[in-house]
Amino acid sequence: MIKWANEYSVHNKIIDDQHKALFEIAKKAYLIAENHASISEIKSVLSELFDYIKTHFKDEEAYMEKIAYPDLAHHKKIHQEITNSLITLVKNIKTINGFKEQLNVITEKWLLEHILKEDMKYYKYEKQKLKEKQGYSFEEDTLTIETSTNPPPPKYVIYICGCINEKHKIPHSLHLQILNGAKYNCKICKKIIRPQ
Repeated sequence: MIKWANEYSVHNKIIDDQHKALFEIAKKAYLIAENHASISEIKSVLSELFDYIKTHFKDEEAYMEKIAYPDLAHHKKIHQEITNSLITLVKNIKTINGFKEQLNVITEKWLLEHILKEDMKYYKYEKQKLKEKQGYSFEEDTLTIETSTNPPPPKYVIYICGCINEKHKIPHSLHLQILNGAKYNCKICKKIIRPQ
């Protein structure tokens, strides 16, 4: 039986807590099946799982809408497929062994694979969006040059990226940050800018 691990986190407390609860309900179903429960007891736990999944999907979709996740329609379609499959599973349970097989599908494919593949996509999207929001706008940066006996540094340093015939005028202060290990991506091609 799989257990929750931090690598499944999408770094949103509400959604992570709901994912943990889904794992717990799946574990409860597994333990009931192992203790030779009746089909009606198993169906009762699956109904609990189904109700919780509906709530979770609704909350998760609202969150994706809030962050303007571009692949929301596809994600909703996957949620609908999972919901339909679970309805079919609950209706068609005939034996304990059949239930155990289907439970593996629920936990490994629906929960684990869905979280690791699909849910991680909106987490990575939001992470990138935050990075860009906090990112540096090269052209808008203003530079304050300290006076010294040395000749002043150039106001801008020319950088290139993956765009053809595109050059970026990078303020000297940002150039120094890059020399110290900071990395900035071109907003158009998304490749790391580098000195010409």
